[in-house]
Amino acid sequence: MGIGYYVGALVSKADLNHPVSKWYDRAPLIGAVLGAVGTWVVVRLVDSDVSVLLALGVVIVGAAVGTGIGWLAGLATQRNARTAIGIQAIAAAAATAAVAAVVGWVLFEKLITSITWPSAKQRIPFPQIDVVTGTAIDIGGVTIQRSAIFTMAALAICAILLWFFINRTRLGRGMQAVSQDPDTARLMGINVDRIIVVAFALGAVLAAIAGVSQGLQNNNIEFRMGFLAGLKAFTAAVLGGIGNIYGAVVGGLVLGVVEAMATQYIPGQFGGSTWKDVWAFVILILVLVFRPQGLLGARVVDRA
Repeated sequence: MGIGYYVGALVSKADLNHPVSKWYDRAPLIGAVLGAVGTWVVVRLVDSDVSVLLALGVVIVGAAVGTGIGWLAGLATQRNARTAIGIQAIAAAAATAAVAAVVGWVLFEKLITSITWPSAKQRIPFPQIDVVTGTAIDIGGVTIQRSAIFTMAALAICAILLWFFINRTRLGRGMQAVSQDPDTARLMGINVDRIIVVAFALGAVLAAIAGVSQGLQNNNIEFRMGFLAGLKAFTAAVLGGIGNIYGAVVGGLVLGVVEAMATQYIPGQFGGSTWKDVWAFVILILVLVFRPQGLLGARVVDRA
């Protein structure tokens, strides 16, 4: 009886001949905003140097144009609209949009002109960090760069902490459950949305550490520095096994060793530093052909 009452009340309030549409209900306000902002855009395209008096005129004209467009939009959609929006509300929306467009553009222009933006093609020196940067260390006739030591130390620490987080914490085990079956994990009481946020945050932290290591290796920052590094990271993940944390570490180490050996021990035209990337991808192709699941990846068999 109670359910029938609520259903009857809802049906009585709804007109089945006119389906509910949010666009129809808000068409006058949307038209007012678009008309006011469009007026400002047209004026900016015609004259890029807008004075104070012209800006005030644009506000007044934009408010009038927006009000007119909003009123016409209300007339066009009044048959399907559930609510009638008055001309005062339309005019207020148009005036607010016109003022916001003018003020927002002025503030944006002042911000752009007051800040000295670096050139996209210009290399920026990477900040020097004490202890990490400096003269190389000579151990038994082997010269080791301090940035390389930092990279190896960061790799070991991040790998250990990531292993502990994934295998020894409740949040990490929840992450494993979500990666296997998010629907079942949700039924078991795991907050899947929270796990996804944590996974993205964890990836951002690890990417930041990798970026610092890359900057210390290159000593400069440029817009192309992450392309090849990201390609190598994906290659290392595939080489070790997608979804396997230990495989990604092993794949990266194998990739680096292959590049170093190709540079030092392959003689002739196909050796040297110019061919190290080629040999790295050759190893990747061989692994994909003969072991598609990667070096440490497990073969997964789907059963019906």
